[in-house]
Amino acid sequence: MFSKRVFALAVCLALLVAATPISTAYKGHQLSRNDVVDFTLTDQNGENFTFSMLDTDVTVVSFIFTSCPDVCPVITQSLRLVQEGLSTADAERVGFVSISVDPDRDTPEALTAYTERHGVSWPHLTGDKDVLADVYGNFGILVDQAVIDAHIEVNDDPTVTYVDTSGNSTELMFSPTGWELHQAMAYDAEWDINATDSQYGHYITSIEGIEAPSDYSWYWSLLIHNESSMAWEEASVGIDSIDALEHNQLVWAASNANTSLLNAPADENASMQILFPDNTTANHSIGGMNGWHLSMGAFAGAEINTSMPASQFGHFMESINDVAAPADYSWWWRLSTWNTTSEAWDAAEVGMDSIVEPTYIAWSPNSTNLSDIPPPGATLREEVEAGVCNDHGWEMGSGASKHCMCDEGYEWAEDDRLSCVSTDPTAIDYSVGHSTITYILEGMTPTVAWTGDSWRAEDFLVDVEGALGTSSDPSSPAGLPGMTTALTLSALGLAAVAVAPRRDSLE
Repeated sequence: MFSKRVFALAVCLALLVAATPISTAYKGHQLSRNDVVDFTLTDQNGENFTFSMLDTDVTVVSFIFTSCPDVCPVITQSLRLVQEGLSTADAERVGFVSISVDPDRDTPEALTAYTERHGVSWPHLTGDKDVLADVYGNFGILVDQAVIDAHIEVNDDPTVTYVDTSGNSTELMFSPTGWELHQAMAYDAEWDINATDSQYGHYITSIEGIEAPSDYSWYWSLLIHNESSMAWEEASVGIDSIDALEHNQLVWAASNANTSLLNAPADENASMQILFPDNTTANHSIGGMNGWHLSMGAFAGAEINTSMPASQFGHFMESINDVAAPADYSWWWRLSTWNTTSEAWDAAEVGMDSIVEPTYIAWSPNSTNLSDIPPPGATLREEVEAGVCNDHGWEMGSGASKHCMCDEGYEWAEDDRLSCVSTDPTAIDYSVGHSTITYILEGMTPTVAWTGDSWRAEDFLVDVEGALGTSSDPSSPAGLPGMTTALTLSALGLAAVAVAPRRDSLE
């Protein structure tokens, strides 16, 4: 639908970790705690995997979920570097295991797609929620499913990824003006509306053959609905300056007509009414968004010129940013859609008008390798302005949906999503962020814990080699450290994620 609510919330995995750094022998947090209890889960191949059956001296265990856009992919790629950095002899003695914290979505098929995407093959485990709850408790991890669910809903925000002829990629938010809404309505209703584009924007000259007189005895006036007074009022700005996500119900009225004859908005669907000089009316609404609507709204919002003429087969992309495909079709602007199952771009098999309710689409020269187009969300960060988000983040969205994307170590201030305040690194309840932990075990005994995703693969590798007793680092340990005297709460490695609250849009 044109109506999309950008829903604001981030993901938080608050981790209760029995860990206290008591020695500098290891580069990570050195542990002294009981063995983990053996467990059996299901791997990405759909086969049972019993943890104790992993015949290795040292095991690296991470906690991830496949729809995580930031921390989890970083950790997986870092562990891949660790694995590749091991000598041939050490590689036979070290095992890697990743455990899902989102079993509802992380099916074996989803885990297979994730491992293939990241080029890793070690066991990625999922399973029954009750069994996993015991595993989380076994490792001392508290998982908040509600905020994971909220994070997944973030991916409903419609965007257009634009790849130019030089290969540069930009992701554009859906930010249509009233003019794009007007175009969509006029096309869908098959109304004959003429407009002039001036230095002040578009203004209507005739509707259905009825022209405004040159003496200005009356003119075509733009009206928007005032939700407070529940009345139609003349807009204080032109059609090009209307935010169609805030005002998705418009009226073109002859200035001498009786506006009391207009219908009040019936629902949240995008609509447009026409009030003629003789006080007759016409109205039309659009209940669904297609790829043309999304493309218009995204490019216009980014102030990128496009030409998308209509043909008997629907609209086609003629030019983007004033760059047109050549007449000999040596290349053309190709439309792609995001496949949420394979998490990859697919070349569209139909035109943009036939893509109904799109979430993510991409436009690129057809010579572009689809695997080179960044996934949704990868390029949305804008240049940070001084003072924005207390200089600890960047803004996303507009109007009522504007919010901060806070830097690591910062979160939204209470009741203020446009401010970023420092977090308490010992707290386990964040309003924004995603924390996680990765363990190094000797046998069944957790020996070292690394929090967050900001650690370096080479440092982690040193600890793995230290646990094996093969490290060349002189500070590496020869054995287990002494007992700690207390358990420490750890919820480190905060990584802010891009989200926005949902709001009414063109529906």
